[in-house]
Amino acid sequence: MNRRFLKKLGIVGALFAAAGLVAQQTGQDDEILKVMREELQRAKTIKVGDSDAPYYVEYALDDMEAFTVSASLGGILGVSDSRDRVPRVEVRAGGYDFDNTNFPGSGRGGSAGSLPVEGDPSILKRGFWLATDAYYKNAIEALTRKKTSLMNVTQQEKLNDFAKAEPVTKILPLRKMEFKKDEWKKTIASVSGIFKDYPKVINSGVSFQANYSNSYYVNSEGSAYRFADDLIRFNVSASGQAADGMPISQGESILARNLKAFPPDAEMRRVSTEVAKNVTALIDAPMGEAYAGPVLLEGVSSAQFFAQMLGPNLAITRRMVATGGRGGAAGQAPGELEGRIGSKVLPEWMDVVDDPTAESYKGHELLGYYPIDMEAVVPKPLNIIEKGLLKNYLLTRQPVRGYEGSNGHARLPGGNGAKQAVFSNLFIQAKEKVTEAELKRKLMDMVQQRGKAFGIIVRKLDFPQTGSTADIRRRPGSSAVTPPLMVYKVFPDGKEELVRGLSFTGVTVRSLRDISAASDQEHIFDYIASGGGNYIVGHSVIAPSVLFEDMEFERRESDWPKPPIVPPPAR
Repeated sequence: MNRRFLKKLGIVGALFAAAGLVAQQTGQDDEILKVMREELQRAKTIKVGDSDAPYYVEYALDDMEAFTVSASLGGILGVSDSRDRVPRVEVRAGGYDFDNTNFPGSGRGGSAGSLPVEGDPSILKRGFWLATDAYYKNAIEALTRKKTSLMNVTQQEKLNDFAKAEPVTKILPLRKMEFKKDEWKKTIASVSGIFKDYPKVINSGVSFQANYSNSYYVNSEGSAYRFADDLIRFNVSASGQAADGMPISQGESILARNLKAFPPDAEMRRVSTEVAKNVTALIDAPMGEAYAGPVLLEGVSSAQFFAQMLGPNLAITRRMVATGGRGGAAGQAPGELEGRIGSKVLPEWMDVVDDPTAESYKGHELLGYYPIDMEAVVPKPLNIIEKGLLKNYLLTRQPVRGYEGSNGHARLPGGNGAKQAVFSNLFIQAKEKVTEAELKRKLMDMVQQRGKAFGIIVRKLDFPQTGSTADIRRRPGSSAVTPPLMVYKVFPDGKEELVRGLSFTGVTVRSLRDISAASDQEHIFDYIASGGGNYIVGHSVIAPSVLFEDMEFERRESDWPKPPIVPPPAR
């Protein structure tokens, strides 16, 4: 679901060896939930002068522990162990129809910071008390300023500020991890040593993080939940430099919601070797050239493409009430699909479903599964696009134009008292499909019909992005999609040539309507995205390979940094 993580990692590598999960505390309540409920009852009676008591209060607590190890070229770079308890408090003054949120400064308040991880659970009450006091004071101040701001303004659109929801109780077992840390360190060091055999790779590293978080939640409406929210991460990254100075980088991740689903050493070695080979091949590959014509997004690149094209555009934003009545967007910026319900987004033979309830698909554990969202709403599968037409948005309990209630997609903290809606497991479904081989033949038929010398196949995008900040800034910004990493020119005789240095140009959500065919084979792409307050969420995208009738690429032109003058030392 939503996870607050203890330390951000740049590179990651991992181990399954002999680690176990222990389920515990399966009863309907425990000491932590008990003290949260008790303090919540006190919070509902808080008052300042003639101000009303808060009409809504919620308490959440993330009890987290993380073990991290990173290595490079066979040597350990660092090892860390951490434990933390971080509270989250929300206090609303006013009423469901009009409250202190959706207004500048309405999200500010006090914070209890980190709470004690050991000792009498009643100590937690003090942290929630202090945060509640500060947030309530801010809420009544913001409510007064909001009322004053609207006194001389006629609102064109009157929406409630918060939607009611039926109380839900979902108490699930907790989990505790047990690590054989020395064995993990040996494995990570060994995996990182793979890059010794690839001298053209200048920098490389692998790292592993096992992060478990037991999440607790209660609110004044009567909802409560508790569940284990673990995340296991293996990342590998590598970079080099072509003879002309162009930076080359690659990265790959293995992600899982628990150690049982995490692969053994062989898979980590395979992924690391593939990254090393790709970087080496790209260093030797020629620069690509500008291209306009048929393009096949094959394999994981298709799922990466849909993640970027649809993912950020499936939520709808609420206009914020600003000082003087001037509106502003709260939280994320409006997406390309906002206001387009009933419009054509994909070919009529394609559908899109977001399903937070799917724990796995064809034996693959899905990263986007969650049992309940941040606002205590139980999610259900949601038909987003039907027969190519946009039918639904991802919603939270903050009403937006045309929608009053939530469909259970509040997964990240938002701005000014709101939560942010993001997708979970996105299924891209094609009713008309052909084999992967037939899809490639269709590509070559289009190439021949248009008299082009070659077509383009993309097999991997740079998403999530790799490379240094300076290199990313050099990349063209004319497309909503990150650059392709593994791009192949394919000729009429079937020969393929790897090229580098290309970026998409002019690609928008409207480009999805140019899909002409899809494969009968589906590809799964897992990744994590971050939000406010160091929270992260997992996503899985399941999509077929897709063929576009027209797509454009531009060649990246830049003054690249000079390669190292002195050759690297012998390994």
